[in-house]
Amino acid sequence: MSEEKNSQQETEESQAGMDTFFSDTPAPVIQNPEKKGMSKNVRLLIAAIAALVVVGGALTVILLTGKNSEQDESSLDVSSLAEGLLDEDEKNAVMLNPESADDLKEIKISNADQFRVYKNAEKTSEDNAGYTIEGYEDIPLDTGYISTLVKNASELSADQLVEENASDLEKYGLSEPVSQVVMSYQDGTDFAFSVGSVSPMNSSQIYCAVDSNVYLVKSSLMNNYQQEIKFFFSKTILEKPADDVYPIVESLRIQRKDLDTDLYMEYAYDVAEDDSVGGTAATHVLREPVFAYLNVEKSVDVTNGMFGLTAAEIVKTHPSAEELENAGINDPFCTVTMICDDGNTYILKLGNQYQTEAGSSAYYAVLDGTDILYGIADTRAVWATVQAGDITSANIFGTYVWDIATLDVTAGDKKLLFSGSGTDQNDYAVTKNNQECDTERFRQFYKFLLYIYGEELYLEAELPASAPDAEIHLVSQDGREDYTIAFYKMGGLNAMIAVNGVPTYKIRSSCVDTVLHNIDIFDNPDEEFTMTWQ
Repeated sequence: MSEEKNSQQETEESQAGMDTFFSDTPAPVIQNPEKKGMSKNVRLLIAAIAALVVVGGALTVILLTGKNSEQDESSLDVSSLAEGLLDEDEKNAVMLNPESADDLKEIKISNADQFRVYKNAEKTSEDNAGYTIEGYEDIPLDTGYISTLVKNASELSADQLVEENASDLEKYGLSEPVSQVVMSYQDGTDFAFSVGSVSPMNSSQIYCAVDSNVYLVKSSLMNNYQQEIKFFFSKTILEKPADDVYPIVESLRIQRKDLDTDLYMEYAYDVAEDDSVGGTAATHVLREPVFAYLNVEKSVDVTNGMFGLTAAEIVKTHPSAEELENAGINDPFCTVTMICDDGNTYILKLGNQYQTEAGSSAYYAVLDGTDILYGIADTRAVWATVQAGDITSANIFGTYVWDIATLDVTAGDKKLLFSGSGTDQNDYAVTKNNQECDTERFRQFYKFLLYIYGEELYLEAELPASAPDAEIHLVSQDGREDYTIAFYKMGGLNAMIAVNGVPTYKIRSSCVDTVLHNIDIFDNPDEEFTMTWQ
């Protein structure tokens, strides 16, 4: 799909000598603008000041030592010294536009596209002036690239004058310029220039025409005036909030055509507020298709990856209904719904997969509430391929020991019914079957349960009709966590773990044997619990 042309281009009369301002011109091959540090002029100025300091020191010596001032003064030519610090480019530099960027009102650009950039917000003590593109006021812009249009040709100097009143512009690529620009300022001043070919002698310089004079100007200053309009659109689909206002992602749901059941994740407040795990636990848990803890490193791009998400390309601004249908957005392959605690809900729709012009794989995408059709690289569109097993943690139990209210353990006829209260090891007290219980013994038993991990997701299995070999029901003191873990031997070396009655993990049967063993020896304090089953 080609980029929509700006249908609202103004038809104001051009400056004298710019009669072809809005004529069609071929699109150039452009390099991205350089990010520059200290300018050459500033560096030379610093060098000159340093030299003058040296000269000043010499004068001080002369005054203190009483040497012949007439002879020494004649040998010191400060202006010649400063002139010697300048290279030929600096000596030949010509001021083309003395106007300040702070006073810029609008820019008209004609290259492969024709568009107008205008000021829509005045500069304040806290923020720079704001600029937007006519006809695209609802489209997020890359403010860094827009600022180069405002600043680069304001207070512009050429490296040198090449030809005055040039009659043959073709040899400079200026008979059909790559780009033509008019910058208008608050005082009514206009600065018009054309951009031609890169100098064959120096690729860092480009020919530029002002009136009928041809100059050499730094290519890096002219690059963005040659870019098509879509270059200035921001590829950030959803801005990443600052840390101090970053919202909690309360839930994230992935609906996908190749999934029988949605992937649904929720924020786990208890886990997030519990610093006892040293940051190893994810702040979200999987609720559908089964309950499972998430691996923090593998899941964060899924739960929070919509913030700061950038597109590989902007396919179309203001896409038509037909274009959205052709991209597969009307019946999306994948829909991601993110609900945040600041009241915002974001819905990202992924359509058909396609190949970009660069040859990479991407998905057409639209964020609800925006009027842009994006192309998201398949490597960034993690929601299109993620499976539950890709992001889940192997942990079975995840509740902090001192948060447990009840832990009911059943193995055949044996029952251990624990009740606890408190906040830490200093005040936590626990009973077993309504009798006083050694807190440290309980902690060691639960420590073993924390060591149990699922070796393989087992979502397609059916729940056995027989009773489990062991079952543990846990409820936290705040009531937010309430789950049942059941262990089933399946014959041979295999066993299954079901979470809340749903088959979830496959493990070795030796794990179940170890669970049964530790339950059996709980009342024997002289026998230590077995912590591993491999």
